[in-house]
Amino acid sequence: MLRPILSYIWLLCLLIPTTVNAQQLPMTVDLHQSTPSPKGDGPITLVWQCSVASTGLLEGYFLVSANDGVENLGEFRSHDVALHAGYHEIPMMLPPMKVDNTFSNIKLKVSFVTPAQRYDIKNEFLLRVGRKFERTFAIGVCDPFDINLTLTQKKLLDELKFESISPPDPVPVNLQSILVKHNLHDRGYLTSQTPKLNVKTFSSYVTPPQFPQLPIDCHQYDILLITPRGLEILETRHLRAIGQWVRSGGSLCVLAGENLKKSQIQFLNQLSDNDSVTPFLLDSEGKLKFKENQTAWFYRTGWGRSVILSADAFENDSLSEQQRSRIPFFLWKLRQSQHEYYETNHRWNQQPLIDAFVDQAKQNRNRYGNGSTASEMFSMNYRPINTGGAVVSSLMPEQLRIVPTWLIMLILLCYVLVIGPGEYIVLGRLNLRRYTWITFPLLSVGFAAIAFLISNYYMQTSHERKSLTVIDLDSRGRPVRENQIELIFTGSYQDVETRVKSGLLTPLNQLELGMGQNYYRYSRGLEYSLVGPPYYAGSIPTQYSVFQRMPQWTPQLNRIVNNYPQGAESEKFDWSMIQTEQLTTEQGRQRLRRQIEQALGHEALLFIYNGTPKDKVRIFPMNHQLNRAYQDRLQYPPRYALFNPGQFNSNPYGIYQDHPHSFMDDLCVRNQEGLFQVVSQVSPSGGNNYEDLSILDPTAPEQWLVVVYVPGSTQDRLYRQLLFSAHPNTSQSL
Repeated sequence: MLRPILSYIWLLCLLIPTTVNAQQLPMTVDLHQSTPSPKGDGPITLVWQCSVASTGLLEGYFLVSANDGVENLGEFRSHDVALHAGYHEIPMMLPPMKVDNTFSNIKLKVSFVTPAQRYDIKNEFLLRVGRKFERTFAIGVCDPFDINLTLTQKKLLDELKFESISPPDPVPVNLQSILVKHNLHDRGYLTSQTPKLNVKTFSSYVTPPQFPQLPIDCHQYDILLITPRGLEILETRHLRAIGQWVRSGGSLCVLAGENLKKSQIQFLNQLSDNDSVTPFLLDSEGKLKFKENQTAWFYRTGWGRSVILSADAFENDSLSEQQRSRIPFFLWKLRQSQHEYYETNHRWNQQPLIDAFVDQAKQNRNRYGNGSTASEMFSMNYRPINTGGAVVSSLMPEQLRIVPTWLIMLILLCYVLVIGPGEYIVLGRLNLRRYTWITFPLLSVGFAAIAFLISNYYMQTSHERKSLTVIDLDSRGRPVRENQIELIFTGSYQDVETRVKSGLLTPLNQLELGMGQNYYRYSRGLEYSLVGPPYYAGSIPTQYSVFQRMPQWTPQLNRIVNNYPQGAESEKFDWSMIQTEQLTTEQGRQRLRRQIEQALGHEALLFIYNGTPKDKVRIFPMNHQLNRAYQDRLQYPPRYALFNPGQFNSNPYGIYQDHPHSFMDDLCVRNQEGLFQVVSQVSPSGGNNYEDLSILDPTAPEQWLVVVYVPGSTQDRLYRQLLFSAHPNTSQSL
């Protein structure tokens, strides 16, 4: 009897897995990536192409896991979808990712989850991302692409690539002769390796219907090129997103034809960033009217750059050589110090990189130099700053929520009363005092459990969040971009949710951002891997939540980029009243300080930056009452730690003479080797670093940057306004 029963059980066990595996997802899924090689620091967009064979609605959501080998980069849950039979495209955006592999790709594992079951799609999809040790730029081209681009348009696209204005790669430089010239030939540098730039520019082709409708989507590109046919098809929602992206720091090149709508004319006029000027009008025939002898317009739109070219003049090759060479210089935001060399050679000068390498070699105390430093002398890849730890020091809570002293004393008092007179009286009346050796341990364990539960409750609710909100303003005082750097610090292991609306959240790796003052106090749990991979749930970037598994006593920084800042706080002060003439005199700067303190409070700290032709940024700290001398440096209280010089400062270039650079200096004026020795600003990306927050050209004397810092209890606010003086040479500068 037992044997047949066991046989039936064995047969049932075999049939159950077969039945589950037979239930297949009535849908095939394929991956489409908009560009084969995306921007290294930008978000990544993709489309899930689905063919549904179900007779009814297929309801659920996509669950995507991104992996680089054994490293899990995060999980992403899409919004809920209901798919009927047929073909569907489900767009999805992923935050910026970088890998260290030859193929520059990650593996995506996809599942479709319904209310009843989860279906795992067996195939792994490969997604192209950026590389850690190579900088990749992206140029977006907007055109219907129903016909091929013209030869002149293709030529312009080639001229816009960063490699076209760069020295040949590898750079033909005799490193041995340079070392001998500076008496550095015996330092052991590897002079046999030819320095390389490690930079590539890729083109991404986007049709107008597929063009981004949100500024965050435009963060995938460094430069946008819109052809005449592409401009004619773009709708108002697309133009609004492009305009806001340019105002936040992007670079735009438009080829304007004659057949344009009023909304497109309005878009072109708004790029001039001057409401009183309308350089583009429609004639009586409804065609775009150009002024005579003008075929190119160069505008500073907010924090970005715009170039508008007459399509007919461009196709007829009537642009002057100076105008044509100025286009890539202007859009790539090259330093003003590169202007003279660029006009002669039509490419940027590599000599500042050589000088920076020599200065660093001279300061090297070790007799034998670093070979990797020599081989990467011209490398354009990302270089971390060493003052970023000040952000953690500034945002760390001064104290955490702990069990109140009165509650500890109450528990202790109750414990003493229970095990003392309480136990003696109760057991005495029951004539059970002989069982004291049982009740005493039980009471001790019980009170210990109560103390543990109360302590765990307070630890679970010990969830500290503080943010640094950077609000960028244009010359007219209008907000153009908002960056929120939020620190999360928990007293216990727990999942923390961050809700995001109309923004892009990217976790930061604070280990590569430097060590701040007193950072040793939080030395527990500093490994980046201890912070679990993020879990995104919702529709990025419109509205979603990010869940992170936070270890105990481990600070975590997140960056949230928003191209539509609210600007409510900035209304407390009229930023449009600031003029560059006021900043040139001490009396005017002091008057501005009093006005800011009156509007934003006496705790507001004012700094003013100004470029100089000698690449020595002038800095005017306007709150001297907060300063105190310490080792010949200006020092501020802990709440102003962002302005204090880095504790482990190793700047080899000496850009600041009497003011060792702080995190705020690096945030506003990037003072590192590599790319920022050539350019002063990059297009917004929203990556896991602060590169795209730098704005001031240290070699442009007409540029001024007003920085106002307002500390708070849960949020520190930082306002930055970029101004341009009416210098006689401004019109001649690029």
